[in-house]
Amino acid sequence: MIVIDKYEVKDIPVLEVVDDQNINDSLPLMIYFHGFTSSKEQDLPQAYLMAEQGYRVLLPDSMHHGERQKETDPNKIQSDFWKIVVQNLEDLNQLYLYIKEHELALDDRIGIAGTSMGGITVSAALTRFQWIKAAGIMMGSARIGEMASYLLESIRKQGIKIQLSQDEIDQQLDSLKPIDLSHQLDKLANRPIFIWHGENDQVVPYQHTISFVEQLKTNGYPSDRLQFISEPNRDHKVSREAKYALTNFFVKNL
Repeated sequence: MIVIDKYEVKDIPVLEVVDDQNINDSLPLMIYFHGFTSSKEQDLPQAYLMAEQGYRVLLPDSMHHGERQKETDPNKIQSDFWKIVVQNLEDLNQLYLYIKEHELALDDRIGIAGTSMGGITVSAALTRFQWIKAAGIMMGSARIGEMASYLLESIRKQGIKIQLSQDEIDQQLDSLKPIDLSHQLDKLANRPIFIWHGENDQVVPYQHTISFVEQLKTNGYPSDRLQFISEPNRDHKVSREAKYALTNFFVKNL
């Protein structure tokens, strides 16, 4: 039977999803990050699929989301988008320390994946943490500098007042350079990576994914380490087929 446990790791609310027959064993482990305005509970279907295959899955809430949603001004939350991503990286490090302390992962087989903002988090994490054994980017962007500029323009078009000065915006864009995977392909170190994107996505540019995948291929990324699925007629919502494909990828590579 698949069970869900709820606890906190350094003030990070977490759901742990695992088969109860294996709950006390070290298992291959996935950490999955949710998208913007979502929460850890929204990714339980993906976690269930992984747990069925003998994996332990940790689902954390991001800053301003789920049980951590203390800020109520949507414009402020939007303005904090990149602060949330950066905090996700700090949270990921805390989760890793917790996993190691409690011997939750079998042979350090730890992978990460995420949806939208969570997928952006994954691409950023690959620039920082070499302990990640495999990664899944679901309709995220690895072109973080371009994504930041795109989001700023989208906010302006919606008539939302950006609660940052131009100097603060410039500082934020500059601060993102160290976690922009598209400019640091060497940090991938040929680790297995799964990328999925719907071709009609109006939230995270599909073209970012296409150009990044082409960049990987042009730079000789091993074809057996890269799986890219482009789904026609799909907008900003992960399909059932994509969830199964991600599960199969991790079963093969983790």
